Amino acid sequence: MTLKQPIDFTKVEELRKEMLLTMKDMSELFGVSRMTYHSWVQGKTLRPSSDEQVRIALRRLLAVYTGHGWPSAQVRAMDSKQRALHLKQLLEADQ
Repeated sequence: MTLKQPIDFTKVEELRKEMLLTMKDMSELFGVSRMTYHSWVQGKTLRPSSDEQVRIALRRLLAVYTGHGWPSAQVRAMDSKQRALHLKQLLEADQ
């Protein structure tokens, strides 16, 4: 059995910023509170159930980032709420 490498939240934060998402957006995508997401960014270890949930969400985010050219000029022009809604729509469509 191969052990998974821990999720590097420094890289997750780089992705979040590149995708123009807020910490609230990320916490909602991962299904946790903002406080929990923030604690992960600060180095707290994820529970095994959260780890798998986050890995799935990250794969989906990367698919939008690479497959949809996120953030496009249209996405960059949106405000934060519009951007989050658009992302949610893309994620639902890609399921």
